[in-house]
Amino acid sequence: MKEYSNKDIKVIWNPEKCMHAGECVKGLPQVFRRGETPWIDMQAAGSEEIISVVDRCPSGALTYKKVQSEMQKTAQEGDSSPAARITVIKNGPLLVKGGCSLVDRDGRVQAEGGPYALCRCGASGKKPFCDGTHTKIGFDDAK
Repeated sequence: MKEYSNKDIKVIWNPEKCMHAGECVKGLPQVFRRGETPWIDMQAAGSEEIISVVDRCPSGALTYKKVQSEMQKTAQEGDSSPAARITVIKNGPLLVKGGCSLVDRDGRVQAEGGPYALCRCGASGKKPFCDGTHTKIGFDDAK
């Protein structure tokens, strides 16, 4: 995982979860700069714009946390996780959002809370997570 920050937010990128939908690059190409180092430029747009695009990441490879002062952290109420929601994407993955943990057969937590995308085509190189291979192989869930 890699982290990129400005004064308001920290964007966390987990390449293992990325399914290459491209919502970030299409949404804010001046911030999410494919092929450049660093590939995320947190100074190229406002925090609210970046949050809006990060929220559109279907796999959960991009997430954010608001940067808080110690005073804000102390005053903050307890965390209330939203209910889990799993959405089937036509010819694509299962999108998991909310309070849902993915535990492997050995009892290790692989993902927690969401969002994350789970492979349905069977061809992902990052199973159980989606890596976008369904688009390359022409996966059709109607068959």
